[in-house]
Amino acid sequence: MTLGDKITMLRKQKNLSQGDLAAAIGVDPTQYNRIELGKSIPTLKTVAKLAKALDVTIDALISGEQDFQEVEIKDKSLFDKVKLIDALLDEEKNIVLKVIDLALSKKKFKEFFLQQLQ
Repeated sequence: MTLGDKITMLRKQKNLSQGDLAAAIGVDPTQYNRIELGKSIPTLKTVAKLAKALDVTIDALISGEQDFQEVEIKDKSLFDKVKLIDALLDEEKNIVLKVIDLALSKKKFKEFFLQQLQ
């Protein structure tokens, strides 16, 4: 996957238009389009701005360390809740994510414990 492909996928996951992201990073929309199409190589400064705007690390954006898979959520109520969580302030979002992590850890621990008893 090319850098432009990664940027495009992340932008779409954040429901941003090319114009929105171009404005967020301070580049002309035409120049931004050329970056997504792979016709222009962004400067390191632009890559840093892209990573910040897309909420990923520079390493993840360039080297693909993170898995950029699209996730399909079939349960509409879950999808709506995820969108609401994404709209929260960072502090509120972190609290919600910690509660989710706690619930998932409890589930994993329970499964591990039950497996050990068998």
